[in-house]
Amino acid sequence: MTVTERFLHYVSFETTALEEKEDGPSNPKILKLSSEMMRELQELHPSEISVNRFGIVDAKFPGVGDKPMVAFLAHLDTSNQASGKDVKPQIIQNYQGQDIKLNDELTLSPKEFPDLKVSIGHTLITTSGDTLLGGDDKAGVAIIMTALNELKEKKEAHRPLEIIFTTDEEIGADAEHVSMDLVKAKYGYTVDGGDDRAISIETFTAYAMEASVKGKSIHPGSAKDKMVNASNVLIRFQNALPEYLRPEDTTGKEPFYHLCSIQGSEDSAKAEYIIRSFDENEMQELIKLAKLTARRINDSLGYEALTLNITEQYHNMKVVLDKYPEIQKEIEAVYHKFDMPFLYFPVRGGTTGSQLSFKGLPTPNLGTGDYNCHGRFEYVDVNQMEDMTKVVKELMRA
Repeated sequence: MTVTERFLHYVSFETTALEEKEDGPSNPKILKLSSEMMRELQELHPSEISVNRFGIVDAKFPGVGDKPMVAFLAHLDTSNQASGKDVKPQIIQNYQGQDIKLNDELTLSPKEFPDLKVSIGHTLITTSGDTLLGGDDKAGVAIIMTALNELKEKKEAHRPLEIIFTTDEEIGADAEHVSMDLVKAKYGYTVDGGDDRAISIETFTAYAMEASVKGKSIHPGSAKDKMVNASNVLIRFQNALPEYLRPEDTTGKEPFYHLCSIQGSEDSAKAEYIIRSFDENEMQELIKLAKLTARRINDSLGYEALTLNITEQYHNMKVVLDKYPEIQKEIEAVYHKFDMPFLYFPVRGGTTGSQLSFKGLPTPNLGTGDYNCHGRFEYVDVNQMEDMTKVVKELMRA
């Protein structure tokens, strides 16, 4: 099977991540793709293979040579920001920079999505405009499986390999469900989204923040100087945070506060935030600012109306990966061998490697050729998937 054929097969599985569960994956449908991956990997005769209750698959293949065992990782689940049911991919051969009509409502245009210009002359796979595509991260799954199958079919020598397919990455739960006592690789590569030129050794440091308000509900007819409207207090807090430190106004290594959800009444209100920064010291300043803002509001009200609960999520993996320059040299050597351009690209988000690097498995990220993930404008550049199959295959060699 080609990488395209595998990709089209994998996106036929509905694997939308839902709400985290303790006894299994967030969506039981993900287990169907886990079972398929178990079947496909078993056909390649691993020395060890397992799947845990979360649907995370781990397979090991003995190799030859002196290179240490390396892991290749991709996630099976897809984002819940758009439907992943009944995906109907469209194939665009020899793309020439034109607008692509996805359906009667949506058009994929290089005017709105300039990355399309990189794909002129390439084959694209788009959505039908009704669902996401699932390239995040079934493109990564297809790349890894195609590279591994090609090595096995041609009986080419490879180094010791560990293949790990995770679940619930999209809700940040996959790394904690990886059984680290089973992992034997010295380091790994996540193959997960983005331009095929991008090598990512740097991610956000991430915290979650819950803001809760206890108001004082009084009949509005007699509320003068008595009512404390909890919803208004929460709006006041939101407006007091730096207006231009929001995702829609930041790029590159700029940090942000992101309001994820908000609900409330006069009596109580609650908002969920995420806070992101590439710098640990800057992150602490952002947290201090949020706490100072809450304190000033409470001082003005005369009681502890607003409380913040701030929790750590993950950290910038660069702190760990900088200690392993040999991994970067290995990646660069492969790109040089194929005369492929590359760039180090900071991920404005997290990857499985963000957490695994701190759990003992240094894990940078490689691109797949998937763009506009998590929505109906998603598309995959087939030529980039093919290039990344070559890169991964070379990294697998003895």
